[in-house]
Amino acid sequence: MKKIALLLLLAGSIVSLNAQDVKKVFGSPTLVWYGTDFTLAKMVGFGDESPTKIKDECFKPWNEIVIDMDLAKVFQKSGIYRDLVGVNKQNLARETMDLKSNEEVEFKPEVIAERVKQLVLGQKKEGLGALMIVQSFDKNSGFATVHVVFFDIASRGILWSKKMTGKSTGGATLKAWTGALKDVFSQIEKKEFKAWKIEANY
Repeated sequence: MKKIALLLLLAGSIVSLNAQDVKKVFGSPTLVWYGTDFTLAKMVGFGDESPTKIKDECFKPWNEIVIDMDLAKVFQKSGIYRDLVGVNKQNLARETMDLKSNEEVEFKPEVIAERVKQLVLGQKKEGLGALMIVQSFDKNSGFATVHVVFFDIASRGILWSKKMTGKSTGGATLKAWTGALKDVFSQIEKKEFKAWKIEANY
């Protein structure tokens, strides 16, 4: 009997914690956007393209496409603070030997959690943070696969994470995959954020 009571208490605590997580994600009026992270990304089917050139010429522009975006509208917030410096530095410090791949990869939850722990933060020490962790850009399929991750800045604990895909527009590398990332943001703004709130019963 005591075991059953303990299990019920534990289950109630988990539900309560999840409800708190949901409130932080969808109830917070503000959000700190940390950028688009390429530190673990794979470029699949990129043939003879130079991985060093991709890193040096594309990572920073891809991360900074949000500068002119209305992220408050995308994430339904009254205030957005962009802190892209840390991710920019970590992206450009990425070793390029393993950047290209012939096979698709899959990120497990613990990989995403560890990446959030390693994120270089700026002045904000608390509140709701979010970033996009790129899993792959796949030329064979024409799709980018990313994880949109919301986390508690103070604890680095993940509150909500969703895997998404964005369609490449084709053409030159920088433009093609800028299009894929913009497609992800467009999906979030037009339907996904609302769908997430329904899923979370918020």
